[in-house]
Amino acid sequence: MDIDRETVVIIGAGIVGVSTAYFTVKRLAEQHSAESRPRVVLLEQCEPGCSASGKSGGFLARHWSDGTDTEQLAQFSYDLHAKLAQEHDGAERWGYRPVNTFCAEIDRIPVMPAKQHKTTHQRSESGSVVTSIEVIAPRSSNSSTVSTMEYSNPATPSTTADDNQQSHTHGSIAVPDLSSVKEVSPETVPWLKTKLVNKLRQVGDTSSTAQVDPLKLTRSLLTEARALGLEVIRAKAIDVAETGYRPPVIEFSVNSKASGDSDQLRFPDIPENAQPTTVVESININKKKQGTSKPYIVLLDQGQDIPTDKIVVACGAWANSCLRWEAFRDVSASQIPIQGLRVHYLLAKPKTTIPAQAVFAEINGTVYSGEDAIEIYPRPDGSVFICGEALDDAEMPPHNPFEPVYSKRATGRLKQIVNDVSPALTFEMIQYGLACHLPVHAKGIPVISKVPSSKGLYIAAGHGCWGILNGPATGLAVSELLVDGECTSLDLSSFRLDRWY
Repeated sequence: MDIDRETVVIIGAGIVGVSTAYFTVKRLAEQHSAESRPRVVLLEQCEPGCSASGKSGGFLARHWSDGTDTEQLAQFSYDLHAKLAQEHDGAERWGYRPVNTFCAEIDRIPVMPAKQHKTTHQRSESGSVVTSIEVIAPRSSNSSTVSTMEYSNPATPSTTADDNQQSHTHGSIAVPDLSSVKEVSPETVPWLKTKLVNKLRQVGDTSSTAQVDPLKLTRSLLTEARALGLEVIRAKAIDVAETGYRPPVIEFSVNSKASGDSDQLRFPDIPENAQPTTVVESININKKKQGTSKPYIVLLDQGQDIPTDKIVVACGAWANSCLRWEAFRDVSASQIPIQGLRVHYLLAKPKTTIPAQAVFAEINGTVYSGEDAIEIYPRPDGSVFICGEALDDAEMPPHNPFEPVYSKRATGRLKQIVNDVSPALTFEMIQYGLACHLPVHAKGIPVISKVPSSKGLYIAAGHGCWGILNGPATGLAVSELLVDGECTSLDLSSFRLDRWY
C-alpha cells in the first residue's frame, strides 16, 4: 500500500456513510487510475445498516418537505433514488417501487368501560386490557394538528416535563396539511376495516411517493462501492489524533520540605511575562504522530490505526461520539445536538396480498393521531412493515446497536392495533420486538458540513425519520466536498455546523 496516497476514512456504515462511500469511490474512479486512486476506508463497529438504516420503513416522498430547510435536499434525493434504482436494478435488489399513499382517520376502537384508563399524556400501566387501544386523553387542540411537513423537535434541556410529554414522537413522519386534500372512498384501501375508517385521503401517488427496503438498499450500495475499491473494516474508532497538535497543560510541583505538612502542594512562581513552555503528551500517541505525514490518525479498538487526510463522521445517533476525539476538540455539543429517538417496528406477513399502498393510520381519541400515526408499508416481497410507538424522549443510544432496546408493551400494543384495523393483517410474525434509534437533531434538520478551520473533518448526521430518503443526496454532496472541495449539486448552507451556534 502506498502511504503517499490520499486517504479518506468514513465512520459509520448506515445509509449516509455507505452513500458517501459509494459516491466518493465512484467519483474517484472516474478521475484516477487504479494505481493513483485515493484510498477510501469505511469503518463500522457492528454490521452495515445495523441500526435505523436497516430497521426503518423506507418511505420516500418528494414534496413532503416543501417549505422547510430540507426541501431541496428531499426533492433532489427522491429523484436520485429513482436514478439509482434504474442504474442498479433497484426494483429487484432493494424493492424500490412507487406507491400510492393514504392517510386514514380511524374511529377509536371501543373498550369495555370497566377497563378504561383515562389520564392526561400517560400510558396505561395496567397489565390487562380488553382490546388493543388503551383509552388515552387526546392532546390539546394546539398540538394535535400538523400544518407543515416536518417532525417535532426533541426535547432540549430547558424543556419542561409537560412539554416533553406533549411532543410524543419526534421522529415520526408527519403527513402534509390535509385541509386541501380531497377524501376518497374507504374502499380504495380494501385491506383496512372500512367500517372503522372515518375519513380516507390520498396524500401521495406514484409520481411523488415511493418505497425501498432500507437494509437491502444500504447493503446493495455497499456491494457496488466495494467493487469500485472501497475498503471496509469492522472496528470501532476510539479516537482521532491530530498530527502536530500538542495540548498545553499546567505544571505544578510537590514540595514536602516547605512546611510540616507533607501533603502540601505548591505551584511554582511564574513571572508576569512568562509564556507557556511545557507540554505533556502520551508517549504512544506521540510516536504515532511522528511516524506519519498525514494530518490525522484514526485510532481503532483493534489496534489497526489509520493515518488519514480526511474523515467523515456519519454514525447517526452516535455522531456526538466525536466530541471526545482530539481532532474534533473545536466542535461543541451545541453544534451537533443529535440524540437517538427510540422507535418500535414490526415485520409481518399478511394472509392476503396487499397492493402498493402506504397508509398512515390516525386513530381518533388516542395519541395515535397527527404526528403519532401508525405507519404501514406493504413491501414487494410480501412482507408488511409497521412502525410507531416513538413515545420516548430522545436519549443517548446504547453503546452497542445490537443491544435490545425495544419495549414488550409497545410492540405488543402495536401488533394488536394493526390487527384491529385490518383483517388482512391478522398476521404471522416474521420479526417481533424490533426497535432502533433514529438520529434526531434538536433543530429538526441534519448537519452536512465540513468542520470550520479543520484540514479535513466532516460531519453528516441527524437526518431523523427522513434518513433513508435524504441519505443518497447527502452522500453525493459529501463526496463532492471530499473530492472537489465544494458541493455543486446542492446548497448546503442550511446544514452547516456553525449555523446555530
